[in-house]
Amino acid sequence: MPLLEDIDVGSAEPTSSGVSFPREISRIGAEDISYDEFFSRFMQTNTAVIITSVADSWECFQRWVLRDDTEIDKVDVSYLKARIGNVIVPVADCGKQYYNAHEKQEMKFHDFLDYWNTFRDSDNSSLYLKDWHLRSQLPEYKFYQTPMFFASDWLNEFLLDRKRDDYMFVYMGPKGTWTSFHADVFSSYSWSTNISGEKKWLLLPPGEEVKLHDSLVFQTAGEALFVPSGWFHQVHNVQNSISVNHNWFNGTNISRIWLSLDEALDKVVKEIEDCRSMENFDEHCQLMLKASYGMNFSEFLEIISHVCTKRILTYAVQANVVHFDRYRLGRKHVRFDIESIQNVLNLMLARTNLFDRLQLLSKLEECIKSINEIL
Repeated sequence: MPLLEDIDVGSAEPTSSGVSFPREISRIGAEDISYDEFFSRFMQTNTAVIITSVADSWECFQRWVLRDDTEIDKVDVSYLKARIGNVIVPVADCGKQYYNAHEKQEMKFHDFLDYWNTFRDSDNSSLYLKDWHLRSQLPEYKFYQTPMFFASDWLNEFLLDRKRDDYMFVYMGPKGTWTSFHADVFSSYSWSTNISGEKKWLLLPPGEEVKLHDSLVFQTAGEALFVPSGWFHQVHNVQNSISVNHNWFNGTNISRIWLSLDEALDKVVKEIEDCRSMENFDEHCQLMLKASYGMNFSEFLEIISHVCTKRILTYAVQANVVHFDRYRLGRKHVRFDIESIQNVLNLMLARTNLFDRLQLLSKLEECIKSINEIL
């Protein structure tokens, strides 16, 4: 088992002006910034940043790519075929539109690598291996480690604890492949670390997508880009590229996640307003919310309740709990998380009547009571 790392926060107050759209995205070396500084400067202010040299020790960074004196790295197809079986992988066809995304298909991994080999020096590739759950598919294969800066991850902490599908992915895109304009699922944060190649990112903060005031970022191998909540982005692989990506949220953006979910419900209700007199209208709205947004009120409350229980246990008896990956949270960080849960629960009380009709109010009130008893 790897050496456990403890992470903590200081004042837990934002340390910048809160301006979340700099004209130029900062680049900071991993050795030049602490977790506490990243937490207060970038997560709490919802500000994008690139952190360099985060992947230097990763097995995938060292073995998946053949690096030489040329500018373009070459994927080690032979090593990947030997190390990873011929598993089924999800592939998008960038040449075929499907609503606001690309048409998806499945391929054998080794077939995709052969395709990559064929088109690696071409501009005509359209197949993009993306949203691949390699980590859960081969749990014994430790090909990367979550960078310390992104260790407070309530979403994947909950999903891994409950043995459900996670939001941790590998992307492999030949030159010319791309991801269409979007904001990430649940208005979550994302982080993307390049293993090889170069990506071009078009980034727009919430509201700026209308005015198209964008920031253009080129990301190279070994760099991790932190994409804040609600930021729209489009990504092009200007070279053959491999990356590791997580979607995630935590105490710094959990209120944004709730408000986004709440707003999504309003849109669902508006869409079927003429059916309000139907039996079980609220339940139907929650089903539609799940289908369109990916989460409903019950699932959100389940995540909050799970994290709340773990944090209270840690805080009350100073339990030695690994919260995510190999990381343990310090006492100040745990308190910050509990207070963040308290804040979002208070926001959720604006929907008290709906939670009551959905038979979820008692669970919400139990969380509030347990927090009040500990703080």
